[in-house]
Amino acid sequence: MSKTADSNNNVLITGASGLIGSALVPFLEAQGYIVHALQRTPDSTRPYWNIEKQEIHLNGCPTPNIIIHLAGENIANSRWTTKAKEKITNSRIQSTQLLVDFINNSATPPSLFICASAIGFYGDRGQQPVDEGTSKGKDFVSELADRWELTCQQITSPKTRIVNLRTGIVLNNKEGALAKMLPAFNMGFGGKIGSGKQVMSWIDLKDQLNAILFIIEQSKLVGPINLVSPHPVNNKTFSIILANILKRPCILPLPAFLITLLFGQMGKELLLSSTNVRPTKLLKAGFKFEYELLEDSLKHQLK
Repeated sequence: MSKTADSNNNVLITGASGLIGSALVPFLEAQGYIVHALQRTPDSTRPYWNIEKQEIHLNGCPTPNIIIHLAGENIANSRWTTKAKEKITNSRIQSTQLLVDFINNSATPPSLFICASAIGFYGDRGQQPVDEGTSKGKDFVSELADRWELTCQQITSPKTRIVNLRTGIVLNNKEGALAKMLPAFNMGFGGKIGSGKQVMSWIDLKDQLNAILFIIEQSKLVGPINLVSPHPVNNKTFSIILANILKRPCILPLPAFLITLLFGQMGKELLLSSTNVRPTKLLKAGFKFEYELLEDSLKHQLK
């Protein structure tokens, strides 16, 4: 997949320093896109924004044809106190509202607005398969994702295609969930979490990047799109495969009560909930995953 340089390849991205953003910037540049990161630090020569003041300054950056919004407070930073949940929510809704207003006030609105979301939209569904046509759940993360996506719908420009990336667990050995698991598993302290029956819908970082590029190039793809492998696994299976690849035992489970005691609501919704997600829209559009199977992804990440 590649992009021939033209007048419509200017990309403005938020969250460029995050797990996905830091990999996406050089990836898109390699495809011929001109990518500008919207930073928080005021700079007279680079685009920056002030979310609290609801200001965006392009500072000579070309008017973007594509805006990719990945910024947001890390949802797993701490226990979800009332203050923490407010901060998590505001970081997403206020920043998205700012971009929506920017697009609505633009004389030349972008042709594409990609906004991050999450499979948390579906909530805890047990073993039930869900896809983009499934209704939202009732958890905090479900309500958050729903509000996030609804904010995007305020874009009034008929020229702007809107896509919400409902991303699963992104596997990367340097950041994110896998990176946090590795120290314990490398020391032989790995094991299932809770019952181990909860379904983990995951995606390799490389497939995440390829999927975003695919979405950019497929103009008919709109609305929520699940970015997950077609082959989710339960937590017990994930733990066993990871331990086997590392040649370590998988014998020390982390009980559900301890998760709840340590992390409260955050632990319940992020570690103990089960979300069996299918990437229906991507597959119907013809997207090919490079790492469909968990074992292949982990071998690739840990080689």
